[in-house]
Order: sequence, then structure tokens, then C-alpha cells
Amino acid sequence: MSLAWPQNGEYCVPSYQVSALPYLSSSVISSGSVHSYKFPYVTRFVNVVNRGANVVDKIALAFTENGFNTGNYITLDQGVSINQEVRTTVLYLSCSGGTSVDYQVFCGLTNIPTKNFLLITGSNGHSGVG
Repeated sequence: MSLAWPQNGEYCVPSYQVSALPYLSSSVISSGSVHSYKFPYVTRFVNVVNRGANVVDKIALAFTENGFNTGNYITLDQGVSINQEVRTTVLYLSCSGGTSVDYQVFCGLTNIPTKNFLLITGSNGHSGVG
């Protein structure tokens, strides 16, 4: 009898139905730099808050680092947040306005290990990703 039990994968619906494990971080990002978050588990939801103090403070959010080069990102203005149910294993943030921007990241994690999730890149057939 094998002890190689199957592990939860990207389509394991119960993993998205139970309460998520919390992941919380906050930081300040400087102009020209990129902050990356590589999660140990697949996310159930992603919440990013731009806590910048000035109107010019903007944050760009992408799911691949190349997304910044190809225009596949969204911009959060000062005081704006995004809260979406998104399955991802990485998140990239960049300061796209101002000299430095304060932000918060709050994600809910499933019990699906990152290694069991599909690779999301534009080169892997996922258009609009980067």
C-alpha cells in the first residue's frame, strides 16, 4: 500500500471554502524598486491598501515581474485599496508615483502548497498576465 497520498491542488474546492490562513505585511516602497511576495500557499483572496500620504503616491500591482514591462498591472491611487478573490502564489508591487509609498498587504492563504499550483505567465499561454 502506497503512502504517497494525493495532495491538494489548484482545483481542490474545499480548500477555498474554509476560512483562510492570514498573511499580513506592511512596508514602504521607494520609487524605482519592486517588492515581491512569494507565498508558501496559494491565496484565496488578496487585499492591498495604498496608505500613501500624498495625492501623487501610486502603487502598481502585478502578478509577474514582467507585468510591469508589458502593461499587465493595475495602479492604486493614494488611499485606494483592492480586495479580490484571486488564486496566486506571487505578488509584485512597485512605486509608480511619488518618492516612497506606505502600503499594506493582507492575503488569505489556502492549504494548497505553492508547488502544487500552475505556473501563471504570459509565456505559458495565460494572456494578460505578463
